Amino acid sequence: MARTNILIPIAPGQTPSPALDELVSFADKTGETVRLLSVVEQFQMLGVGNISLLDLLKRSIEEQRKQLIDIASSLTAKHPKLRVHIEVLSGKPFIEIIKYASSINASVIGLDASRSHKASTCQYGSTTRHLMRKSDVPVWVARPCLCQGVRRIAAAVDVVSSDLEVVHLNERIISKAKELAEHYDAELRICHAWKLDAEGYLRSWARYNDTEIAKVAQEEEYQRRLRLEALTERLGLSLNKVSLALPEGDAQSQIPSLVEREKVELLVMGTLCRSNLSGFIMGNTAERMLDNVRCSVLTIKPEGFHSPVLE
Repeated sequence: MARTNILIPIAPGQTPSPALDELVSFADKTGETVRLLSVVEQFQMLGVGNISLLDLLKRSIEEQRKQLIDIASSLTAKHPKLRVHIEVLSGKPFIEIIKYASSINASVIGLDASRSHKASTCQYGSTTRHLMRKSDVPVWVARPCLCQGVRRIAAAVDVVSSDLEVVHLNERIISKAKELAEHYDAELRICHAWKLDAEGYLRSWARYNDTEIAKVAQEEEYQRRLRLEALTERLGLSLNKVSLALPEGDAQSQIPSLVEREKVELLVMGTLCRSNLSGFIMGNTAERMLDNVRCSVLTIKPEGFHSPVLE
């Protein structure tokens, strides 16, 4: 079944910011249907005056439905050909979002990272983190762009691991980044953060000096660049049309620095919930990196990933 729905969850009381404009415009151009979803959490109370909790929940759902109707009207006013559907559910937000995304065969879940109550526009809430960890559908966390449109896209990959799951995930990341770059007519950067893990052993055990360490690091970077070039060309991208970046250091610091330095508007990256695979750790390291990235982020799971929510 073709994935023809873009799911945009709207928290109760949330007013969508311009951060979602690019995603809505993408749906308008590709003919995909935008589905607005709000999840009203069930109340954990003993009672509210003379109103039953069921009546209160029904009223909350109805009020949220009215808000979604208004948001849908504002979207179709800007994009007359856009198809917009609305749905309001009750339950735990991330669980209902994942279940609903599966039921409509969503191509992507689009979230607005802008929150007035957050210290930073890129400080993700618990629902966003749960979705990044547990959703089998790609998650696009949008941040307001200071420019008009997406002009620069970066794709972060791992060229070291020979694990087939990582190899295939690399291909999915670059293919999606390529598709988006073509759609937005944007510059594409393929990046891989690396560091010389054995430096400490070379110094203490092999007694290498600084010059020898530098030569080993230079060769390591060269070999990784060769792999990155081979991966890029295998997926049909000309090295004359994309730029490769191999910043030296930890991904959690180097990728955000690259994004800031190169003025990247969208970062495409993979997420694996397995701590032994570098570059795709959806744990403390990756989450710290994501909190430091000041751009929109699209996270992709490996093909065949099954959400624990659906199980």
